[in-house]
Amino acid sequence: MVCNALCAMVVVASADLLGASVRQDGYSLRPPAAFRMARMDLFHGSRVGAIGDRDDPVRRLSAVLIDSDAEDAATVLVSVIDRGFKPGAAAKDELSAAVARHFSDELGLKFVLERVEVVASGTPRVEVRGSVRDGSQLRQVLVAAFAGETRHAVVLFSVPSGRWDSLAEAVRESLDSFRPDPAAIAAAPRAVALAIAALVAATLLASIGLWRRRLALTRRP
Repeated sequence: MVCNALCAMVVVASADLLGASVRQDGYSLRPPAAFRMARMDLFHGSRVGAIGDRDDPVRRLSAVLIDSDAEDAATVLVSVIDRGFKPGAAAKDELSAAVARHFSDELGLKFVLERVEVVASGTPRVEVRGSVRDGSQLRQVLVAAFAGETRHAVVLFSVPSGRWDSLAEAVRESLDSFRPDPAAIAAAPRAVALAIAALVAATLLASIGLWRRRLALTRRP
């Protein structure tokens, strides 16, 4: 009886860390409780956070979530890549190189690698953790690429270093909550994929700092 009560308390405490599920583009994810969806029209044509090989036919930003409008806001970026991904030793090297290349070549920021590992809990994934300096702000970055047969998702958390410890548990729970929807993935029409491919050929946003400032400006009265 005592064990059951304690287990129930643990489950409730864990659930309180997460918000409502985001369901789109063939996946579901529960972000940390304070996060909300940003306006996606601000990011049309952007690959910020969309991490993959240079020759990926379709690599697009699917969702952007923020926990405030402040300068020290934490962000969650979810991207979708229309090719399979299988977590493993080779994938660790592949993803860590892609993350460093993305920040350097596409965002003009230096990514400092701290850790890379394969995680089996929830949907299998490869996680890459490191840091970037955006202006005067040092941010912790955690990138997770999830297993997928024909399409896979990449989730990127960007958190100011001073806030990482307070969010780390919720970030872990959020990543464990990720689930693919095979039916939705299989139903994606080729015409939509081609339209998206044309869309992402638009100009990239210059940096993470740029799109954060762009978002803040639109929220001013």
